[in-house]
Amino acid sequence: MDLGLVGLANAGKTALFNLITDGDAVVAPYPYSTADPARGVADVPDPRLDAIADAQDIPRRVPAQVQVVDIAGLAAGGREGPGRAALAQLREMDALVHVVRGFANAEVPHPLGRLDPAEDAATVDLELIAADLEQAERRLERLAKAARGGGAGARAEGDALAAVVEDLRGGQPARLAPAEGRAAAAALGLLTAKPVLYLANVDEPAPAPPALAAHAAEQGADAMALPVGVELELAALDDAEAAELAAELELGDERGAAALVGAGYRLLDLVTFFTGSAPPEVRAWPVPRGTVAARAAGRVHSDMERGFIRAEVIPWDALVEAGSFARARERAQVRLEGRDYVVREGDVIEVRFNVSG
Repeated sequence: MDLGLVGLANAGKTALFNLITDGDAVVAPYPYSTADPARGVADVPDPRLDAIADAQDIPRRVPAQVQVVDIAGLAAGGREGPGRAALAQLREMDALVHVVRGFANAEVPHPLGRLDPAEDAATVDLELIAADLEQAERRLERLAKAARGGGAGARAEGDALAAVVEDLRGGQPARLAPAEGRAAAAALGLLTAKPVLYLANVDEPAPAPPALAAHAAEQGADAMALPVGVELELAALDDAEAAELAAELELGDERGAAALVGAGYRLLDLVTFFTGSAPPEVRAWPVPRGTVAARAAGRVHSDMERGFIRAEVIPWDALVEAGSFARARERAQVRLEGRDYVVREGDVIEVRFNVSG
């Protein structure tokens, strides 16, 4: 799962980046302190991983990971030069986290001199729409030339993309286009075709500001709030102290980086399956909901998908209760599934495959 952080300057994107990745990128009270895009990787916390490994005495545990890219804060008309390069980085991402300022701090000036999360979100959204419109219009011109040469595929893609262009000109993101338009926009890597989560960086625990939540709904997106500064302070404490203070602050069970990662999973509609029916390791693998067994096997190794024979499948909690894959087989708890089996959340899968030649 690759997440790109976007937002106005001084919204707290880099602080959020540090929270997610346990990084030390420079956080400064002036715009454009993020001169070059920063990349980091974070493990996805999942207690099931340790439970599966502990039950089978497997030493190595490999969690799923999320890659995060933090670009410089955007500004109105800031799509040229470094801004254009930064947006190009975001086009490679699976989803966007749109960070908006919900905290008051006179020492950290707001670039527009206000505290209005919904208006900030709308300002950046217009920049993303404008960037998409430029890219889509260029592509549409090339498709029109190809269609005049008799290309049927170019004509079909052009028709779908033309509808997206009209929506963009009207200020509507590509993710709200009809199915054919969404597919064309996604293939082009349009920013407003990507799933987006609006994250209000707030002073203290609270729901997402109502106006921001309403804006997110209009954009076909979700919204949440996170007190990033508080979470960074908690991250610097030992686990016991952090848990005690988090309980006092009523931050809830899912908080901090884990809350954002969980929201990202829901945003992309991912499920997690595990490999690890024996040593040396147990590993977590996120895949889109609806992924079939053969395709999931390909996530582990391309040879597994190419030579797929069958999958042995058991729910993670049943495996933990049995204590081993062998014991679960003896109890007839392990199912044999074919290549078209749809992977379920929490499946532990052992793939049987054969590649010859």
